[in-house]
Amino acid sequence: MIDCKSCGMNYDQEKYESCPYCGHIPDKGADSSVEVASKKEIKKEKKAQPEKEKSAGNMLKYIIIGAVVVAVVGAVVLAFFTFGDSGITVPDKYATIQEAIDAAEDGDEIVVQVGVYRENLDFKGKNIILRSTDPDDPAIVSETIIDGVGSGIVVSFRSGEGEGAVLSGFTITRGGGIVISGNSSPLIEKCIIEDNTAEYGAGIYIVNSSPTIRDNIIIGNSGSLGGGLFIEEASPWIEGNTIVSNSANMGGGMAIVYTSTPTVIDNVIADNTAGNLGGGILVAIDSSPIITGNTVAGNFAERNGGGLYIDESEPEIADNTISQNRAANGGGLFIVNSLSSAVIIRNNSIADNLAYIAGGGIYIEGSSPLIEDNTFINNISEFLGGAVSVYVSSPVLRLNIFESNQADDLGGGGAIWSSEDSVLDLNDPDDNTYLDNIPNDISRE
Repeated sequence: MIDCKSCGMNYDQEKYESCPYCGHIPDKGADSSVEVASKKEIKKEKKAQPEKEKSAGNMLKYIIIGAVVVAVVGAVVLAFFTFGDSGITVPDKYATIQEAIDAAEDGDEIVVQVGVYRENLDFKGKNIILRSTDPDDPAIVSETIIDGVGSGIVVSFRSGEGEGAVLSGFTITRGGGIVISGNSSPLIEKCIIEDNTAEYGAGIYIVNSSPTIRDNIIIGNSGSLGGGLFIEEASPWIEGNTIVSNSANMGGGMAIVYTSTPTVIDNVIADNTAGNLGGGILVAIDSSPIITGNTVAGNFAERNGGGLYIDESEPEIADNTISQNRAANGGGLFIVNSLSSAVIIRNNSIADNLAYIAGGGIYIEGSSPLIEDNTFINNISEFLGGAVSVYVSSPVLRLNIFESNQADDLGGGGAIWSSEDSVLDLNDPDDNTYLDNIPNDISRE
């Protein structure tokens, strides 16, 4: 269509060679050039329009990509702060805990989500951290369970793992507990170790190693020797644990044997039972533990040493509360075959313990301990030696308080009973304090 240069009317040039309105014949060369130029502009505009749309599309694409990148970076940062440097998580990244351990390197941290993991784990000499999502949350710890399903040791440290190996915030159950051997020194903390069964150390077995056992609950484990813990030729640090309701033939709560030198500090050792010796703690065969600041209460031994049983060893037992323990002999403590004066019983509260035969507080046989600055209150023997019974021994007794302890009238020695072949090493004058003991303070056979 063109406009007539003469009359100005619009008509179809291809249909009419001249203006149908006025007859004017147009200059085809000039008009064609104008039309061509016009078509070129239109094409140019049409071509330019998709370019603009493409530019806008690219801008949108870059915005979306940027948003995705930000989201991914945020997730990585969150994972870093939530799961540690390694980012190794179970079961998100690895289906089993052992797979994660196998893939880990020294210094890695493995974080395990709440759940039940039926596995038997081996750290394989790696100094790695294995923890639940929050070891300080008791609910998380009780619900993050490593279940040995009765098929042996639940967690093993047997390849020289160092202090960088950490087990934190799990429930360890239904197997042989935790084994630490081979000169290993891992940290076991904030775990619940319960309902395990093994001949030795059903809860934790420690041999030839020096681990730190801290802030755990060790409960309901049973075995032959050391229901809660068994320590042999080892020097662990055992602090702040609750060791309760474990059972064994000897050492219901803990057995320390064969030249062991552990430090046992600030634990609660309660309601454990022994079918024979050492309801709470058994110490035997040239061992020299430091036992201080603990509460040893409510433990029971069928024969000797309701709270503690010491045989051929040189422990230092100081600043403990030893109460409400029961046994045939030595309701609180039983000390035998320990002639060295290095056996030290100092500054303990020894109260409300019961012996069915002798030594409500302490029974001493063939030994020479230093007993100093202790308080003996309301201990009872149903026969002799309400607080202390001494047989073929020569204990040193200094600055103790004996109050309201009781023995049978026939046995005697509400505070102290001594056999004729024993020697009581007392200061002259005697610096122990005696108050209201029944039937008398000191009875010598």
